[in-house]
Amino acid sequence: MKRSGKRHPLLMYRRTLDRLWPSLFLSGAILLLLGIYVRFAQTPLEKEESAWLMISGALLLILSLFFILLRYAAYVQPRADHLRFVTPFLQMRISYRRIRSSHAAEIGALFPPQRISGSLRSFLEPFYGNTAVVLEMNGYPIPKPILRLFLSKAMFHPQQEALVLLVPDWIAFSAELDSLRSQWLSTSRRKT
Repeated sequence: MKRSGKRHPLLMYRRTLDRLWPSLFLSGAILLLLGIYVRFAQTPLEKEESAWLMISGALLLILSLFFILLRYAAYVQPRADHLRFVTPFLQMRISYRRIRSSHAAEIGALFPPQRISGSLRSFLEPFYGNTAVVLEMNGYPIPKPILRLFLSKAMFHPQQEALVLLVPDWIAFSAELDSLRSQWLSTSRRKT
């Protein structure tokens, strides 16, 4: 019996971090250069202030590099008795008991460009034409307001209690999920 599927990267989470790290990097570089300028040029600012500017700039540069690495840390993985959902700041196990159904849907059908806000449309623009797996659930494993702190609005179905999972190979992910979930359902029925 198969115990787990492979790890499938979460493309929307990657896009979220791709939109954050360039501004952090640019801000850090500007602060660092400003601190170096204040340190070695004749300015009305004190030398101690230049140290704070350089430290702030260096921290922002390190944070932006950290975000670049975190882009690859978010994934979803079907397991024998649950779906493992992992991001750098959030990990949850979604029991198969909680999942009502899973089906494929095109991003453009879920989030029609003419019906959503400009910021969400710009976020989803590279994904129009792609297919996602929608997990309809009886309830989220963590309250939705907490999930919204860690996940993009585009990862939630707009009309129902469901997660929208956009992965590079939705067919392989869907097949693994259906196979492991079916195995779990047949095993749990035999036990009862």
